[in-house]
Amino acid sequence: MDLANLAPPTFTAIDGVTQGTAALVYTAVGVAAWFRAPRDIRTRVFLAFSLANLVVFGVPTVWWLRGLSDPTKLPSGATVAVMAALGVGTLLLFHFAQVFPRRRPWIRDSGMQMTIAYGLVPAVIVGLIRFLPDSLDKLTGPYMLALLVFGFPLIVLLAFVLPVTGIVSLLRSYREFREGPQSFLKGPLAWIVLSQIAGGTLAILFAPVLAVIAPNSLLQSVLTVLMWALGLMTPIAFAIAVFKLNVLALNAD
Repeated sequence: MDLANLAPPTFTAIDGVTQGTAALVYTAVGVAAWFRAPRDIRTRVFLAFSLANLVVFGVPTVWWLRGLSDPTKLPSGATVAVMAALGVGTLLLFHFAQVFPRRRPWIRDSGMQMTIAYGLVPAVIVGLIRFLPDSLDKLTGPYMLALLVFGFPLIVLLAFVLPVTGIVSLLRSYREFREGPQSFLKGPLAWIVLSQIAGGTLAILFAPVLAVIAPNSLLQSVLTVLMWALGLMTPIAFAIAVFKLNVLALNAD
């Protein structure tokens, strides 16, 4: 296989439809739940998570509607916005796992950790992208040091530590709510866990491989639709918990 001659991935109509609808669904659920209980920590965190997804999914879709099909050609401002929103969205998903259906022990004793993370993570992402050299031969010592000190730990945190810890928190909540008077919440929790485990596995392990060995193929399109369906299970499960199962009547603490 000649990797140098592989076709680059393009932002297709399937990408536009799936990402556009995902942005709309997340935003609709987040706003509606927040209007129902604007002071509830669960609706506030999910609204923020929805807005982060609106940026991550919405910005590339808007540029696709304007005729841009090469995701690597996004304007620098759009790229920075998407990457920063992706990082903050990972924090917010972890935060959501700590407060839904109610606060877990860690978040009660975390103090200012989440607040500091919300300020530090986007600042590091924006800085590393802003000063990223055009080519490898332009890499400087200070930038490599910043990448080693800030970039690498951030990648480990966002790609592994927070997703795994968040899933573990959701599984513990599922175990706690599996029986008893609040057992009706085990359904939405199971949906969210499945969405995050299966969708995350496909996005991290399989999607990058297909983007290299079979870009713009039918298999990649099928994978895109599957990840979209799995991803939508999270806002749908939260909507069911809020509007059908009345989870907000449960004390958040």
